[in-house]
Amino acid sequence: MNYKKLFIPPFIVLITIVTWVTPSIRPYWDALDSKTFYFLNSWVHRSSFWQNFWAFNGHRIMDWIHDLIMFLFFFFSIKWVAEGLKMRKIAELIFSIFFIALIICMVNGLLFPEFIHLPRKSPTIVDKAAFRLGTVIDWIKVKDHSQHSFPGDHATTAILFTCLIFHLMGKRVGSMTILYAIFFCLPRLISGAHWLTDSLIGSASIAIIATSLAFGTPFANWVITSIERGLVHLKEIKR
Repeated sequence: MNYKKLFIPPFIVLITIVTWVTPSIRPYWDALDSKTFYFLNSWVHRSSFWQNFWAFNGHRIMDWIHDLIMFLFFFFSIKWVAEGLKMRKIAELIFSIFFIALIICMVNGLLFPEFIHLPRKSPTIVDKAAFRLGTVIDWIKVKDHSQHSFPGDHATTAILFTCLIFHLMGKRVGSMTILYAIFFCLPRLISGAHWLTDSLIGSASIAIIATSLAFGTPFANWVITSIERGLVHLKEIKR
């Protein structure tokens, strides 16, 4: 058990959530949401270049590119590691893929809509006068609104990926993925499909708690080790 990983990050998350649900403090979070939305959304009011750029970056085609970029982080970690550790790194890749899919399906897809009822509409629905990117882009489908914006799936994926990299590859590589995660989240924030706190409070809390439970307990190591043994066994059979 790693008590530092298991308790400290979730404790910080809990304190943050408490401030968000506290009536006397919540207006400050709401003000941050509003200011962030209007600042980012103004980016695409008049520039056709940025309208098309962020519309494409928010499309599902870009999701495949994001998946490829995330895969490359693991690919190079496998390629550059010593020969005796390659199977371990491959096992970490397999674990990460299934872990992200599990959290998105079970927490974002099942737990929140079915059991944790936090109905929240996106900025472009709350503010009828807000600029809708979809009204000026017709060559690609744009997600610029959501009836259930909390938490964001894209942000959960991005922050889960960042947390996994921190745990598996260390602070140096993890720091690089922070910038990538921000870019991953920006299209939905700029288009107004999500509030900033959908990511900071919703998605980040899910990602941090999930990875803290996985790596603060023997769970992640046990699963990765089991996958590694399976891979080694398969390799020996093929010989």
